[in-house]
Amino acid sequence: MSTASVPEEGGPSPVAAARPSAPLRELVPALAGAAVAVGALVLAAQVPEKTGLTSFSPRWWPEALAYVLLGLSVLHAALALLRPRATAELPDPASRTGALRLTAMLLAVLGYGVLWYFVDFRVSTPVLLAALVHLGGGRGWKALLVFPAVVTAVLYLLFGVLLKVPL
Repeated sequence: MSTASVPEEGGPSPVAAARPSAPLRELVPALAGAAVAVGALVLAAQVPEKTGLTSFSPRWWPEALAYVLLGLSVLHAALALLRPRATAELPDPASRTGALRLTAMLLAVLGYGVLWYFVDFRVSTPVLLAALVHLGGGRGWKALLVFPAVVTAVLYLLFGVLLKVPL
């Protein structure tokens, strides 16, 4: 009887062998972040600048955020490549429930854009945050009522009142 058809004890399972290595898997979000940052830089370069500005231009904030995102993406990639391979642990494979949650969250954000067009920011934002918290597993009155109200109030005070951004 041949032992060639019997798998070795302690070897990786076929599922684990088919998964990409941890550094390669962690490079995907780093590369996606870098791509978003480069796209933001390209879009920010298209913002017209007025001549004679002595302070910050309209491009300053988007460019600053894009450079921060690019730096964090490079840091993420460097850490993924430099991390010892033995300590890198692979996450569980994607599940149907996770994919449905992600899809529901993306649809909630899309619905938020539509709702905000018809309803005020102070009404639509808590609805979005409560939906995202619920989809993320948050339960209870603090998570579903207090958190969205506080975040909406802070965003409204920061952008609507202090910075006078029309919301």
